[in-house]
Amino acid sequence: MSKKDWFVMRPQKAQAYGRPEADGFLVHKGSTAMRDGSPSVKRDREERDRLVRQGILVPDSDPDLYRFSCDHLFSSSSAAGGVIRDGNCSGPQSWRRPSDNKTLKDASE
Repeated sequence: MSKKDWFVMRPQKAQAYGRPEADGFLVHKGSTAMRDGSPSVKRDREERDRLVRQGILVPDSDPDLYRFSCDHLFSSSSAAGGVIRDGNCSGPQSWRRPSDNKTLKDASE
């Protein structure tokens, strides 16, 4: 896939790149995720903590962020977004394609 096929999500200080795959949503190595996002409801916190234990999410040079040490496939764009944002997330509405600013939802219609 070309660079234009990647979508971006930028919650607070984090910046992550991802794209739909046949069996889920792939987040690109080097993307960042919030260590402690502002939403109070954190449905994906358990998944985020598991990724930290497995070394997939590692501390970033910015103490507010984690960084993906490798590409990681999530079950959905919302699951990926929830981990990156550290709070509930509607992936289809949160991921945007930089080339035309379309959301994942709009781009798939």
